[in-house]
Amino acid sequence: MNVKPSAMLMLGGGVVLFFSTFLDWVSARGFGASGIDTDVAGLQGIFVLLIGLTVAGITAATTFGDVKLPDEILGFTMDQVLTKLAFAAFLITFGLVFRSSAGIGLWLGVIASAVILVGGFLKQKEGSDIATDTAT
Repeated sequence: MNVKPSAMLMLGGGVVLFFSTFLDWVSARGFGASGIDTDVAGLQGIFVLLIGLTVAGITAATTFGDVKLPDEILGFTMDQVLTKLAFAAFLITFGLVFRSSAGIGLWLGVIASAVILVGGFLKQKEGSDIATDTAT
């Protein structure tokens, strides 16, 4: 099976983003709290967890399974939707880094969401190349 690099980036980034929410997002003086602890990040950590799960699940299902998704959702392709979700996760995690005492899970979340963004942009680029090849 020939798996494209964009799919590997999105799948790997989604898995790491999912697991980053279980690690410490805040770490100070022996105190640590994960991303799914609503006292620390509110519902933002849970939102990031769901984004990671969605990106990894959809990418795995369409890459390794025989799952056909709709061409467009509200005028956006599935690649665009996943890229927008990754951008939302990046904004959340990157914004929380500037609060005091960012933990390892938060840094992993920033890196993972950036990796998903790169994969999403590569996947959209691959899609545009295919569209121009069929038009000529």
